[in-house]
Amino acid sequence: MKREFLTLSIALWGIIGVSAQNSYEVTNSVVLKNVNCQLTKTSLILPVPQSNNYQTISNLKYSGGDILDAVDSSNKYLREIKEMDMPAPGESYALSESFIVTLYPMRIDMSQFEMIYPYDTNSEIYKRYTVDKGEYIDTDNPDIKRISERLWAETQGNIIDYAESCYEYVAQNYRYLNPNTGIHPIAKILSDGGGDCGNLALIYVNLLRAKQIPAKHIVTVRPDGSYHVWTDFYLERYGWIPVDVNMKLDNPAGNYFGYCRGDGIVMSEDICFDVEFVPGELYDVIILQNYYWWYWCSSGDRIETSHLVDSKSLTGTNVLSISNIEADNVTLDFDWISGADYYKVNLYENDKDLVKSVGDIPVGEKSLILNDLTPNTEYTVEIIPLRFVGSVETQMNNYAFQFKTAENIGTAIESISRKDWTIVASKGQVSFQLFDAVRVSIFTMAGECVYGAKVGTGTSNISVPEAILIVKIVDNEGEVFTEKVNCM
Repeated sequence: MKREFLTLSIALWGIIGVSAQNSYEVTNSVVLKNVNCQLTKTSLILPVPQSNNYQTISNLKYSGGDILDAVDSSNKYLREIKEMDMPAPGESYALSESFIVTLYPMRIDMSQFEMIYPYDTNSEIYKRYTVDKGEYIDTDNPDIKRISERLWAETQGNIIDYAESCYEYVAQNYRYLNPNTGIHPIAKILSDGGGDCGNLALIYVNLLRAKQIPAKHIVTVRPDGSYHVWTDFYLERYGWIPVDVNMKLDNPAGNYFGYCRGDGIVMSEDICFDVEFVPGELYDVIILQNYYWWYWCSSGDRIETSHLVDSKSLTGTNVLSISNIEADNVTLDFDWISGADYYKVNLYENDKDLVKSVGDIPVGEKSLILNDLTPNTEYTVEIIPLRFVGSVETQMNNYAFQFKTAENIGTAIESISRKDWTIVASKGQVSFQLFDAVRVSIFTMAGECVYGAKVGTGTSNISVPEAILIVKIVDNEGEVFTEKVNCM
């Protein structure tokens, strides 16, 4: 077969490494500086993150103290009580914890919930996450009752529709106000017309608990030390569903119902529970996000404290790479994402028309070949890692790559008119038997030239990479011939 050699430099764009979900090595600390006190005792508390829907925690270590369970909650905290070797005026000391965290992005397709089940009112989840909590979660608040009754009627008591309507209502009717001022009573938040992420979340939790839908705060610290809070609500027999009202305010066109970005380390869940700051004495914690501290002294009155988060990114693997592009197929290579149960792959032509969808690629698969492609055509391949959290299928981000298939150059030389030669390919070598001198070039499938020279008559052996290669031959009359050879 003779074919004019059209350029083989395959047009690739977007074929770069894409990071998987994020992992970090984190040190979380509270630093106490004694300004002018004669200290006799201190107590410091840090929240202790746990593995859950949103993260995996490992290698937890701490500088001192003990890990305790918070009262009437699923949270844990690190407490150190210090009564000896107290820092003198001008000195500091720190309580710290270190751990490795892997954060899982999450997007939930709500259409998977074909049946909505009634709540088990005897379950621990229902009992814990539908109750009022004083002035903070007060479902008897007149505004909460009025709003919830209207939205409940509009959605005809459908739990998912109601939860989504509450999310949209809060985003449309309240503003982001008073950042980093803590959680306020619900009456104040409603009166102010909004609050920061934790307070906007509190409006949402109040509206859901007003209809006995389990809901809670998800309290996080980002690896850069900033803070964020979103909410979860519970679907019976399925599990918890993330909702980020604050992000809806930031981007009204976005959809953050059933969405978690995967950038916050969950330090605690829910609000308003007790911790034991010294044995036998409880303190009502409104929100456990960074730290709490107490001190006793015989003189002086100034102590300064600060919260420090130091993180190192451990993310270095790629989700997907493309190892081979031909005229009618492409080979996708996987680095499996930690936590993913399977992958789904979508292929689009011209970045818009779905060509094919491949689902349920199981754990352990390392590559996938997409066949029956059109030569010299632009495609976008989208890979979606999927993970089951309880009985909920979640999407762990999605990653898109663009590529262009090679031109259809044929795969074999048969008899060649005008000239006679033989090409023999073996592992790492191409051999030529020529009866006239010709110009020979050898390319990889990515278009890299690995050999180029004029080759004389007789037998010539050329060392080449162990790969599928393209041989280009130009005779003395300027005719061009190509051959794809396997040197693997």
